[in-house]
Amino acid sequence: MSRKNKQIRLSEIELATFCRQIEMVISAGLPIYYGISILMDESEDEETKQLYAQLYEPLETGSSLHQALKDVGYFPEYMLSMVQLGEETGRLDNVLSSLATYYEREDEIRSSIRHAAVYPLVMTALMVIVILVLMTKVLPIFANIYEELGSELTGVARTLLNISTHMNQYLGIIIAIFVIALIGFLILFNTRFGKTFFQGTKLYMSVAASRFANSMYLSLASGLDTDRGLDIAQALVNNPHMEARIEKCKEHIKHGENFENALQKSGIFSKVYSTWIAIAYRTGDMEEVMLRISESYEDDTDERISRAIATIEPTLVIILCFFVGLILISFLLPLLGIMQSIG
Repeated sequence: MSRKNKQIRLSEIELATFCRQIEMVISAGLPIYYGISILMDESEDEETKQLYAQLYEPLETGSSLHQALKDVGYFPEYMLSMVQLGEETGRLDNVLSSLATYYEREDEIRSSIRHAAVYPLVMTALMVIVILVLMTKVLPIFANIYEELGSELTGVARTLLNISTHMNQYLGIIIAIFVIALIGFLILFNTRFGKTFFQGTKLYMSVAASRFANSMYLSLASGLDTDRGLDIAQALVNNPHMEARIEKCKEHIKHGENFENALQKSGIFSKVYSTWIAIAYRTGDMEEVMLRISESYEDDTDERISRAIATIEPTLVIILCFFVGLILISFLLPLLGIMQSIG
């Protein structure tokens, strides 16, 4: 858990690791400050040692864990609130275990999203680069060969060469437009409008539903009621469409609907999970069902990403092969005919 200053938060996997470690300390019946001292001694990098040292001093003098974490400044508000709740209810080990699971799943979700976004962009960029090189560097070479042989290009070959000439003239502008378009897309994605537009897709709604279910599982497992759990989930899903559905769910509950019906009417989950929710509501096993729903949505997200990549990759390869094949047919076949006639 190496960080250079307090302004930078720990990553999800670092938070999960920390929660697991402290949970093990509590489960072993050790005082938290003593467990922190063991972790500090076993840490390999200096910055992690400093973090544990900053936690050890207040804990050793009797400070609560959530206050020590808050004073250090590395940890998110949500984790601080849940740790405080665990201390107040005497379920700190359960809360830490739930937090670790939550942050592990958050890390998996973020990794899936990065994979889904980065891979197609890289593939597209490589394809554009290859096409640009072919058009601006390779085609002029073929044109020179035809000129030296005293032959003129016609048809598709002449059209491609004209495009190549114009691309060479305005190559800087073309690259600038491409870069500006990419930056504009990234900026748009981070605006409220962009998030509303893109995060309404099935992939992002599946991610949001998984995040909601995981947050509700953690809240219920930590002893919170459904109303407080909904408030926390609404702040964590990071999706305006899902936030609106959660707000609708809260409104249904205010008007006398039970949690089961409110979830179904608000459309937070697909109808597939209606039976799960109904059974969980009657058996009192809601938190476990929420965890299963979260896992199911995460599997669905991974499947959607795999399908998207499985579609995008061959599509880009087909486009590139078509373009390369067009160049070969337009330039090489006539050139081979000329060479045979010379021979």
